[in-house]
Amino acid sequence: MRSAASGGETAALSHYRTLRERILAGDIDAETRLYESALTDDLGTSRTPIREALAMLERDGILKRERRGYRVHERTEQEILDYFDVRNALEATSAEAAASRATELERARMTAILREARQSADAAVREALHGEWHRALILASHNTALADFVARAETLISLHRRPWERSIAGTEESQAEHERILDAVVERDPELARRRMAAHMARARDYQLLLLSTRRS
Repeated sequence: MRSAASGGETAALSHYRTLRERILAGDIDAETRLYESALTDDLGTSRTPIREALAMLERDGILKRERRGYRVHERTEQEILDYFDVRNALEATSAEAAASRATELERARMTAILREARQSADAAVREALHGEWHRALILASHNTALADFVARAETLISLHRRPWERSIAGTEESQAEHERILDAVVERDPELARRRMAAHMARARDYQLLLLSTRRS
């Protein structure tokens, strides 16, 4: 079965993307139980692609199977910090690789993103641009495995972060750190790029630890 709207994408993958977007947006939370029968009516499809989509989300660690149906897989606070540690190590490695492998066009693209972020007066826009910059840097590593693992860690972190109202992304300090990392990439200094990214991501982890401890109190 194919979805015409997705240009040849399988129905299962199309439903996987739809459900994933709803979960990350918070429209489906841990209190919502997902049933194949209800989703077939909701998405206007048959059970087979829904079953496949749910299985994909379970493999991603986004859903967990229960006796009946599925729920969003909530992680403990320590698990979230563990994912941060993994993501931090991967992003430092990505920065190191990008310093060696980024093309001229990729370096120009990252420079343009940070310039746009610095010029924006909208905090939400700056945060989105800094997220885009991180993704551009990871892609500039030209390591598909790194990109896949970082995306997975970020997804699982995002499931826990949805209720949080604050982020360091888009702040002046974050802007300056990103610019220093990019300087090392442009200068093709892998070790400096790795060190600067590691320091930046360590600060991000410390910030999330502070938020977690604040929510606990």
